[in-house]
Amino acid sequence: MTKQKEEKVVEEKGNDVVETGAEVATWKKGEDALSTETAPPAFDDGLGEITADDLIIPRLIVSQDQHKLPAEQTGKLYCDVTGDASEKMTMAIIKLTKSRILFPATYKKDNEPLCRSHNFTHPADDIDGAKAMCTDCESCEYSKWSADAPPRCQECWNLLVVDLESYMPMWFTVKSKSLKPTRKIVSALKMRTGAKRIPVWGISFDVRVEVSPGDSGDSYIPVFSGLAELSADERETMNIIHGQLVNEHVKDLPEGVKPEETPAGDF
Repeated sequence: MTKQKEEKVVEEKGNDVVETGAEVATWKKGEDALSTETAPPAFDDGLGEITADDLIIPRLIVSQDQHKLPAEQTGKLYCDVTGDASEKMTMAIIKLTKSRILFPATYKKDNEPLCRSHNFTHPADDIDGAKAMCTDCESCEYSKWSADAPPRCQECWNLLVVDLESYMPMWFTVKSKSLKPTRKIVSALKMRTGAKRIPVWGISFDVRVEVSPGDSGDSYIPVFSGLAELSADERETMNIIHGQLVNEHVKDLPEGVKPEETPAGDF
């Protein structure tokens, strides 16, 4: 018996054209390459006029005292779009990018960045009221360590993560004290993905917040644990989300404070 090839059906959905019944590329555990599966039928979510350009990817922050949130939301994982504050979340990473941000040496709440880079290598061309300090970040004096002091231009890691309870994507930007635990979890993920041939969005981990004492006062940092491979159903969902978000960039956030422009401090 010869299996009949399934025909593609094209449907119009708002401003989008969606193919259903078509074969789409997905990742499956243990496979070196992408395989194909049949895409699910088009789903009417009732928001057909809304396109990707209208959407805001929330920012997830470790809320500090200087964010001036209510006491019950301080020292928590705080989502700026929903206003939810959580003590613990389970998430997976879609992608990770690096950026830099330089603030004045003396901290003030209303400090504006003196320079920044969205790609970690070259200054951005959208620095409000300031000019780039150099032509490339590697040669800039503010990107270098001085004795035991970290660079004035802070290294930021921008993690596009997905909360595995709500499947909401979020930009989670870490710097300063928060970089050390983030490097550890990313290193563990890198080794696990290479050994198991699993993409990073196929592995979950837990995040909670703990107090980190400092000379200028206590701050809060993320703590990561509990690496685990996702189930088949979770992987299928994450494959779809990855395809939708893989080309997003942190600098494409709508107007307002960019995630790396949180106040300079020990977090």
